[in-house]
Amino acid sequence: MANGGERKNMRKPGCLTQNQLQVLHAALLKGEEDFSMLCDLEGCGPISRLEASFSDLAGTRFTLALSSGTAAIHAALLAAGVAHGDEVIVTSYSWPQSISPVLYAGATPVFADINPDTFNLDPISVAERISSKTRAIICVHLFGHIADMTALQQIAENCDAVLIADCAHAIGARYRGMPAGAWGDMTCFSLGRGKLISGGEGGILATNDKVLYEKAICLTQHEDRTKRIWPASQRPEIFSLNYRMHPLAAILALSDLDSMGQILEHRRKVFESFWEGLGSQDVLIPQWSLPQEEPVPYGIPFTIGNNRDREKLILKAQQKSIPLRCGPVCAPLHLRLRKSVGPQIHFHSSQLPGSCPSAEERCARRELFLLSGLDMDGISPDSAFSMGRIIRNELMADQEVRL
Repeated sequence: MANGGERKNMRKPGCLTQNQLQVLHAALLKGEEDFSMLCDLEGCGPISRLEASFSDLAGTRFTLALSSGTAAIHAALLAAGVAHGDEVIVTSYSWPQSISPVLYAGATPVFADINPDTFNLDPISVAERISSKTRAIICVHLFGHIADMTALQQIAENCDAVLIADCAHAIGARYRGMPAGAWGDMTCFSLGRGKLISGGEGGILATNDKVLYEKAICLTQHEDRTKRIWPASQRPEIFSLNYRMHPLAAILALSDLDSMGQILEHRRKVFESFWEGLGSQDVLIPQWSLPQEEPVPYGIPFTIGNNRDREKLILKAQQKSIPLRCGPVCAPLHLRLRKSVGPQIHFHSSQLPGSCPSAEERCARRELFLLSGLDMDGISPDSAFSMGRIIRNELMADQEVRL
């Protein structure tokens, strides 16, 4: 059972809080006379307030509110000039939305393997994939862990590639004393369902590069916003995408910003309590292996040993109302790509089986996932401890049977 203090820090997963209902109600009432509450073409009002607040959080000079995290990655690639014939190095251990913008930019995804301890992009594998066609590198800070940005930045600089970070899971994380968003040429955040800061849907592109920022605006926003950057005589003629964030999404995200510290602290307690209950029963979780890393927990992924029966463990846990499942990444992206997209994509040898052995091995039969970031908001640390202890007992029972 959650005590009074724990219950206060919990929120019902996927639902609006009382504070969010109040701010939405006020915005809707304002919308009777102010059309910008329904459609903001210029990036003013709540949009500009969110961008200013996120600049502080990301540690960057410029931020651009967009319709989703995927839109932010697409905008980053387009701003960097990525196009047909270019190669973009990506991780194979993530979700399709991390790499689909590469396809829509017309470039070829080149898959690099992961570090088996952190689940993040392995710089050694990235360096092996560099070619004269490499235009960008996209790393994902998976489950709130920071990729090795020191090494990745050096690789990107050496080959004159743009480094883009997918920071969807790592809002609030820090590396070497700086916010995660301050590393790389551009950082992309998601404000979607279950994220630490959520607008229901939404994304943020953050950068310290004014040129990239202005290109992203021109490529994704209404021309009324570009007027604030260039006079009519200098304005570039571009057929832009409509990736604007809805003002109501910005209002919801702003309300989450106010309670971010409280939400993050609760998720940390849930994560730590689960691991305390689970113990070290031949289980691996993503390791805080980088110096001066301050991760944020986004869900509870873990990996069991090769000698364990994953399906049996899932069944036993679910019989006790514990939502354990396979995943969270059930198949490496390089093995899914051709099956899903077909032969029209540009072929690269990194799309073949065996090219990313660590990602393939992790997905094969060992990976498990208990709680998403959203789920963590709705349970108490005591409940997380109990879940960990039950799974521990099942693992111990399975070991005794095998002995």
